[in-house]
Amino acid sequence: MAVVSRQLLEKLPKTDLHCHLDGSMRISTILSLAESYKIRLPADNEDDLKKLIVMDKGCSSLEAYLKVFDVTLLVLQTDEALERAAFELAEDAAKENVRYLEVRFAPILHTNSLLPFEKIFESVIAGLLRAEKRYKIKTGLLVCGMRNFPSDISHMARRLHDRLYTFSDRELSQQLALHTAKVTTRLAQNFPTIVGFDIAGPENGYPAKDFYEAFQEIINSHLSITIHAGEGYGPESIEQAVKYCHAHRIGHGTRLIEAKDDSKLRTLYRYFKDKRIPLEICITSNVQTGAVPNIQKHPIKTFLEDKVRCTICTDNRLVSDTSVTDEYLRMMEAFDVSKEDLYKLIIYGFESTFLPYEEKESILREVEPILKRELFSEN
Repeated sequence: MAVVSRQLLEKLPKTDLHCHLDGSMRISTILSLAESYKIRLPADNEDDLKKLIVMDKGCSSLEAYLKVFDVTLLVLQTDEALERAAFELAEDAAKENVRYLEVRFAPILHTNSLLPFEKIFESVIAGLLRAEKRYKIKTGLLVCGMRNFPSDISHMARRLHDRLYTFSDRELSQQLALHTAKVTTRLAQNFPTIVGFDIAGPENGYPAKDFYEAFQEIINSHLSITIHAGEGYGPESIEQAVKYCHAHRIGHGTRLIEAKDDSKLRTLYRYFKDKRIPLEICITSNVQTGAVPNIQKHPIKTFLEDKVRCTICTDNRLVSDTSVTDEYLRMMEAFDVSKEDLYKLIIYGFESTFLPYEEKESILREVEPILKRELFSEN
């Protein structure tokens, strides 16, 4: 039984620090853009398309989960589409009182229409800023390099593989991630919406340390770092993310729990607790990708009890058929989570943002009294 109602959860100010643009579109928008650009989709109505995209019954693996993005990426190849998708994502988040949203995307996946690389960044930023002007929401952009970039992913991938034929797939992915990191640092000087860098894609077989050069570029420019780790691979992946790439947060991090009682890795678990490195927890997608067998086996409750800093996130609002409100509600229905725990989790979210210090302090001063009043007032 949830300790608070859905209505109150929607009302509470919240964050979402792990939300993918290409996995959080509206079904109606995908169909609309496909019609405008004369793109053939595997289904031509909302019900059938939803059956193909939404993982309501889960899938066999993280790799199978990621295949769904082949559909959404078909329509996200123009500046208009990117701007619209970013605006609508922030709009949907604002409507459930997400006060701060960090959207992440991999610009290299949006190159089929030969948009200038910088224009891809600028289109997403334009959509986020348009939402900020209309709604009470602040946004940040996290730019992703890709762990792998096979030739069947896009026209650009095929052209690059044809021309740079001396590079292996792995080497090409590393060079593209480095290029993405360099463009990110250059644009971040003029666009403060860009707050950090990530590496995404299949985790198993593509260790974060292989992308050391890209992350060194980000470190040298003093941007923040979050890394997908501990979802499709074990705690060793998480260790690499902090050891070699200096991650300030970890995307998912679910399998950090395996380090707790491991004689070789238990110091890693303690390190996360002591250094207050946040885990971006995405409960629904963790079940769907098989990172955990079911929600009752999710380690979020243990993390809370051990005072490991966690934030509740959506991952992919469309693909996982979820919202921040849904994620909190599902967690509270599965575990004995008190109002104090709920308060702590929401505050962790605001404390873990990649906002500048002054802005982080400002938003915390605003939301803390609201949370205390709504959660603990007797009236």
